[in-house]
Formats: sequence, C-alpha cells, structure tokens
Amino acid sequence: MLDTTQVWRDWKPLLNVDHVLQGQGVDCASARGRRPAVVALAERALAEGMPLLEPAVVSRRWRVASVRHERIVLERGEALAGPTVARHLAGAQHIIAILATIGGALDRLIAKTFPIDAAYALALDGLGTAAIEALAMAACGRFSEEAASEGLRSTMPLSPGMVGWPVDVGQPQLFNLLDAESAGVRLTEHCQMVPRRSLSMAIGLGTEVTEGGRACDYCSLQVTCRYQDRYVLTLHDDPVR
Repeated sequence: MLDTTQVWRDWKPLLNVDHVLQGQGVDCASARGRRPAVVALAERALAEGMPLLEPAVVSRRWRVASVRHERIVLERGEALAGPTVARHLAGAQHIIAILATIGGALDRLIAKTFPIDAAYALALDGLGTAAIEALAMAACGRFSEEAASEGLRSTMPLSPGMVGWPVDVGQPQLFNLLDAESAGVRLTEHCQMVPRRSLSMAIGLGTEVTEGGRACDYCSLQVTCRYQDRYVLTLHDDPVR
C-alpha cells in the first residue's frame, strides 16, 4: 500500500432491523416481544432510509518519522498529539488517517420528519447510527487486511473525543492529514463534522503494535454508559452485531 490518498465508495451495507433497533439503544428481543410498533418503524426506516445513504471513506497512509513528547511526528512534519494517541501509536511504522461518512441526505429527512413524526425520526436516527458505525468498522477491517498482507499488525481505531484526545485537538489534526472535501465533509469552527453522520479515526500499523482493544476504555462515559455491550468491537470484529 502506497502512502497516498484513497477514496472508497463501494461499501454495500448489510444492515437489518435489529441494527436499526440497536442504533436507537433498544433491546431487540424486548422490542419484538412487547413493542411491535417500534419494530414496524424500524422496518420502515430501513426500507425508506437505506436508499438515502451516500457512503464514502477517504484515507491517507503516512510514514511515522519519530515520536517526541506525546507527539507522533509524520513524514512531512505533520503530527498527531496527545497521551492516548502516543500510548497506542508509539510503536507504529505507519498511520492511516480515516474519514467515513454516510452523507447528509438521511439527516435532512430526519430533520424534516421529526416535527411531524418524532417516533419515526428516531427510527431513522437509529439507522444512521448503525450505518456510520458499520461503515467505519468495515473500512478499518479493510485496512487491517491490507496491512496483514504486508506482515503488519493494526491497532484499534482511535477517534477524537476519547479520553486523552479531545475533539478540539484531534479533529483538526486528522483533517490536516486528509482531503476531507473528496468525501464531502467539512469541519466547523467548533470542530463538528458536517454531515453529522461522519467519523474520523486513526489506526497504527507496525510489527510491534498491540492489536485490538476496547474504545469504551477511553470514553468519558464509561462509568455510566448503558450501551457498552454494543461497543466491544475491535478492529477485527464483525462491524455490526
């Protein structure tokens, strides 16, 4: 794999009603037994929302030049900085910066629907959550497989917002490494991504890096979050359960 920009648009989402329910934080078994109306809305969201998905992944692979004082310095002087990225990426020989999005069409439908049918808007929201998570993890799995073919290991994906890598620090760093416009994504002055259904990440590649891990261990909500069982994914797991 050359150190160059890649744009990937050929993702084929394999999502079902359970994924939509999980995206809403709904227990699937309970919903099917006691909340048939919620299941019906999830089915409708899946049928009407899937055609609106506009998946795109843009990435760039960078060689690591050095590690200095919690800074991963890359080949042209760019850097990723912070205790979390330094801890997990210090042994990496390469970094892949990744930006995944499902576009803005689904969000526009949600905004239009919410004032007149909030329950259905929430089902559409669940679809959006499931779709962007699946796309991001599918992308990481793809890069992991490519790295393995070179005899390299892959770290878990790291995203701005994790403990030790604040959004206002991590997002500008990643956007500085990527051609975000090629995926139709921009960063606001408050470091929010537009479209909203977008995820930015970095993974490290190397012969000595630690594979896998739990992103929940680096989330500020890990003590109180009710949904940790949904986020036990590692780089090598099935993207959506």
